[in-house]
Amino acid sequence: MYKFILSSNKINNYLKGHLKEICFIGRSNVGKSTLINSITNQKKLSRVSNTPGRTRHINFFQDEKKRTLVDLPGYGYSKMSKKEKLEIIIMIENYFQFRKELIKTMLLIDLKIGPTKDDLLMIDFLKKQNRQFFIILTKSDKANQSKMHNTILKIEKITKNYIIISSLKGKNIDKLKKIINLFFNSKERQQ
Repeated sequence: MYKFILSSNKINNYLKGHLKEICFIGRSNVGKSTLINSITNQKKLSRVSNTPGRTRHINFFQDEKKRTLVDLPGYGYSKMSKKEKLEIIIMIENYFQFRKELIKTMLLIDLKIGPTKDDLLMIDFLKKQNRQFFIILTKSDKANQSKMHNTILKIEKITKNYIIISSLKGKNIDKLKKIINLFFNSKERQQ
């Protein structure tokens, strides 16, 4: 069972004393908190908001085996001030540059919207940081077949490492849990 452990916006306040963590990132309102609640079978573990851009800190969740899930702030929310956007960008960059415990990045992309310019910038950034990522295409219950097909074609040009899910309908959530367990159980280190 996962528990909320810590919320931080500074490197020296990050969670310490564990070996591996998997982070979740994506644009605002892509469904990160809902997904974290779904894969942990806990409805209120991560705070879900109807207003995009509410997550302004890095939130750490940990189970009894010290496996850690990290919810990063969303990017691309247009109603933030320039100062707030810059603070979030710096927080995210610092996390990826200095976090040795990170073994995999789960990049969430809204299936009905497809990869945005911000998503593509994030993919380039992760590649430059030599960070392994796995794409989760969210909200499949809200995407029509044509949009789904177009988005999948775009994603497959980037990577074959992706899964299509619906947190609302539970589509592929069990499969995603198995994938996450494989990442935690792998002996590979990201760096």
